[in-house]
Amino acid sequence: MRVNPLVLAAALAIPTGAAAHVTVWPKEAPAGAHQKYDLRVPNEKKVDTIAVEVRFPPGLKVVAFEQKPGWMTEPVRDAKGAFTSARWTGHLAPQQFVEFGVLAVNPASAGELSWTAIQSFADGTQIEWSGTPGSKTPAPRVTVR
Repeated sequence: MRVNPLVLAAALAIPTGAAAHVTVWPKEAPAGAHQKYDLRVPNEKKVDTIAVEVRFPPGLKVVAFEQKPGWMTEPVRDAKGAFTSARWTGHLAPQQFVEFGVLAVNPASAGELSWTAIQSFADGTQIEWSGTPGSKTPAPRVTVR
């Protein structure tokens, strides 16, 4: 059976649900640096994303949040006043993505920052992005060097 190369190329170009996941950019950052992180959230479901909750990695000192038109940011602090997580609420239509900016101070020593993200949808379902690399729902990770 012969496969038309154009049909094959088009099929490979279509994103799949497994390829879409919450990510954090940059993937590498210097130890101790003041850093802007972008949390990239795609929506490949057939219903709107209505909320994204992100739990910040221990050792990362979040200091500010970028204002995103159409989205409300609800930061959460611990008893000492440090930001531990944030929840963004709004509407993200299918086949679109949004980026949320966070300013932070990286830990002083090298290591890996593992973030947890929970994406909530208008149909009441959620996806928790907290798995290991290569899993169906990997946690966003950043290497501090």
